[in-house]
Amino acid sequence: MEYGDFKTAEREFARIIEWFPESPLIPDAQFGMAEASLKAGRFKNAMNGFNLFLANFPSSALAQRAEALLNEAMKRHDEAEKTSHQIAEAPEEPARRRIRAAQVMFFKGRTIEAVDREMENLKDSGIDTVIVRVFHNPGDRFYPLSRPKARSGVYFRTNESPVVDDILAGIASSAHRNGLKVFAWMTTRYADYGVSDKDGYKCRAYDITEKRLTACKGLDLFNEDAVKRLERMFSDLSEYEIDGVLFQDDLILRHNEGFGEHAARLFKEEKGVRLEPKGLYMISGPRKKVEYTELFWHWAKWKNKRLLDVAGRLKAAVREKRPEARFALNLMYESITNPVYALAWLSQDIKTAKKAGFDYYSIMAYHRQIGAELDKDRQAVKGIIEKMAGDAEAIVGDPESVLFKFQTIDWATGASLPEAEVTGLMSGIAGLKRFSVAVVPYRPDFPFKSITGSDELAYAGTGLK
Repeated sequence: MEYGDFKTAEREFARIIEWFPESPLIPDAQFGMAEASLKAGRFKNAMNGFNLFLANFPSSALAQRAEALLNEAMKRHDEAEKTSHQIAEAPEEPARRRIRAAQVMFFKGRTIEAVDREMENLKDSGIDTVIVRVFHNPGDRFYPLSRPKARSGVYFRTNESPVVDDILAGIASSAHRNGLKVFAWMTTRYADYGVSDKDGYKCRAYDITEKRLTACKGLDLFNEDAVKRLERMFSDLSEYEIDGVLFQDDLILRHNEGFGEHAARLFKEEKGVRLEPKGLYMISGPRKKVEYTELFWHWAKWKNKRLLDVAGRLKAAVREKRPEARFALNLMYESITNPVYALAWLSQDIKTAKKAGFDYYSIMAYHRQIGAELDKDRQAVKGIIEKMAGDAEAIVGDPESVLFKFQTIDWATGASLPEAEVTGLMSGIAGLKRFSVAVVPYRPDFPFKSITGSDELAYAGTGLK
C-alpha cells in the first residue's frame, strides 16, 4: 500500500483473510483490502468490500471511515460507468489483431536493465509482442535474470506451485516500457509442479499391447481437483500486467491417454456408456497394427471437448481480473494437414477449437520438424505450409487470428538455424503477411526486420518508398 502497488496489496490482504480466518487482524485486513481496491480503481470490488466490512464489524473504530470511502467508491463507480457509456457511443476503429511476436524461452540479460535493452531492440526491429515462458520444467534453462529457488515450477507468485523466482512483474514492466505486449506462455496438463506424486492427480494411459493401465506424464484433467488447482494458478498469473496467455502444446491427450476413474465416471454420466479401454482398439495382422473402433472416435471427440472446456475455465479465471486479455491456443501442424490423425493421436481439432473461441490459433509450422517427420525437402515443406495457411484461413475466417510459428533452432541439437533459411522461408510464403507470425525461440541475433517489414512500417503514411 505504501509503495502504491495497490493490486498486490489487495491480493495480500485477501490472503491474510484466507489463511488466518481467526486472526484479530481480520477487520484491518478486510478494510485494507477494500481500500486497496478503491485505490486500484476497482470500484465495484471496493463497494462490495466496504459493505462486507460494515456488515461484519459495525462497531469498529474504522466504521465511520469505511462509510465515507464506500460513498466515494459508489460515486467514482457511477462516474466511470457514465464515461464508459460515452466512450461506447463513439465510433471505434476495429482493433488490430495481427501480431509480430518473438516467443521467449529466456532472455540473455542478467539484470532488468539488460532485459530492457533486449526489449528495446525487439521493438526497434518491428516486433510488437513477446510471448514469455512463465513455467520451468526439469531440464529447462533458467532465466539468467532469475535466482532459482526450485528445480521446476513457475516464474510468478502462487501457492499452487513451487516458485522458481518471481520475475514476471519485472519482465512485463520492461516490455510495456518499450511498447510491447506480453503474453504469458504457460503449461496446463504438464503443470504438475509439486503435485506429481499426489494420488489421483496423475494422468493414466492404456498399454495396448499389455492391456493394462499405466501412469503417464502430467495431470489428470478429468480430476476436478486438478482442474481447480489450475484455475487458482491461472488466477494468480492474472495478477500480473499481462496482455494475454498462450496455452502450451501440452493441452493434448494422445490416443491411449486419458483413462482412470474420473474419466470413466464422467464418460458414463455424459454418454451413458461404460468406458472400457479394450473396447476402443483392435490389433490386426502380423505387425499388430492398431485400429480404432467406432466407440474410440466418440471418445476422442469427447476428450477434445474436455480439453477445450478446461481451457475455457482457465480463460475465465484470467478474464475475471483481466477482461481484455487475449488467448492463443497451440495447435500441432497435423491439426491442419491431417485433422483425422490430430483428433485420434492428439485429441485436437481446430474446427472445434474455433467454436470454443480463442483470439489466436497458434499453428506450429516448424519446417524442419515437418520435413523430418514427413520425409519432405524444404521446397515441399514450403508448399505444405502455404496450403496450411489457406486451409487455416478457411477454417478460422480471419487470417490475423491465425498465428504461424516458425522455428529458429534445430529441436534435435539446439543449434541455431541459418538466418537465411528461416527468413527465406517466411518471406517466400505467399500471403503470409496477412497472418500473425511468431519466431520460436527468441534469439537476440535474429534479423527480425527481415520478417516484420519494420522498414516498410517506418515509412507508412509518409508518401516515401
